[in-house]
Amino acid sequence: MNETNSALQFIRPEVRNSGGMGGGGSVAGFEHRMQWNENPFDFPADLKEEVLHRYAALAWSRYPTGLRPYELIERIAQHSGVTPDMVTAGPGSSSIIKAIIDALIAPGDRVVMPTPTFLLYRRFAALAGADIHPVPTSPDDDFALPVGDLIVCARTNEAKLVALCAPNNPTGTAYSSDDIARIADESGALVIVDEAYQEFSGQEMRPLLDRFDNVVLLRTFSKAYAMAGMRVGYALAAPTLAQEIDKTNLPFPIAVFSQIAAMVALENADRFRAMTGRIVAERERLTAALNALEGVRVFPSGANFLLVQLDRPTDELVRYLREEHSLLVNNMAAYPELVDCLRITVGTPEENDLLARVMGIYMRG
Repeated sequence: MNETNSALQFIRPEVRNSGGMGGGGSVAGFEHRMQWNENPFDFPADLKEEVLHRYAALAWSRYPTGLRPYELIERIAQHSGVTPDMVTAGPGSSSIIKAIIDALIAPGDRVVMPTPTFLLYRRFAALAGADIHPVPTSPDDDFALPVGDLIVCARTNEAKLVALCAPNNPTGTAYSSDDIARIADESGALVIVDEAYQEFSGQEMRPLLDRFDNVVLLRTFSKAYAMAGMRVGYALAAPTLAQEIDKTNLPFPIAVFSQIAAMVALENADRFRAMTGRIVAERERLTAALNALEGVRVFPSGANFLLVQLDRPTDELVRYLREEHSLLVNNMAAYPELVDCLRITVGTPEENDLLARVMGIYMRG
């Protein structure tokens, strides 16, 4: 008997036919990580000390005090201007994406999304057995949201879900709340609006919840709050919808340490807003520096990263940055629509200067 094949017969076809998570191996040891849209400025040292102090006072042998992180949910609700029954929290917004799809999608259900967009929507929908309908965007109009096409696709296919990122990952494109409101009003579907990069765009989608009960907003502490390693995300939705999503969430979904860090971050939100302002200023400075290079096009971004198109293949440049300068950027090879494109996270001023300088040398060479 072939033991491997015998074991695989028990795995669902949707899982067997999907690719692995990949990830390209460890990034340990690289000095300049500008590939994963992380915050280049760490969680402030004095606030780390406050988190450690509060955590040290607790009994580590005990589970959290509730199946849900109720105190953190209260703080998030207050910060977001909603009631606590409109908040679902989990270990990163990616886990909330999966919880929503688990709650919503059965095999054969239709899911609509613009393309290119965050790959986890396609992955989780495919694992659930969904019929996925991508709606293309175009570099000719800077990947603008094809509102009419999305609505027609959703209605024609009786889609259950429309998935949007605002701003979009990996293009950085900012979408207007009026466009998203029209999709919510006319698509006949539940609309996820992933706001992982909301703080860098200056946009506020929360008023959509006052108008539509078929909208879910996803947010995260990973980016603007410099907490990617803590894994804290949340969704805002109508109370009845949030309650149903919560049924597919994990019990004790967020580690106590991460809960404390998120609450300390919210208590010091002004400091993180100032940090976000620095990143936005660096984004504009880096955009200007890269746009000045021959053979480089930088698309408009409302996020903490830039989508950059070159007039030549990107593989050699990625290797050069990695091996010669210990600098990582994201090659967009996973997106067939983004040939010869890189996604570059906005770094510290020193990292941005380095990147612009060495890319200039490479492009001239």
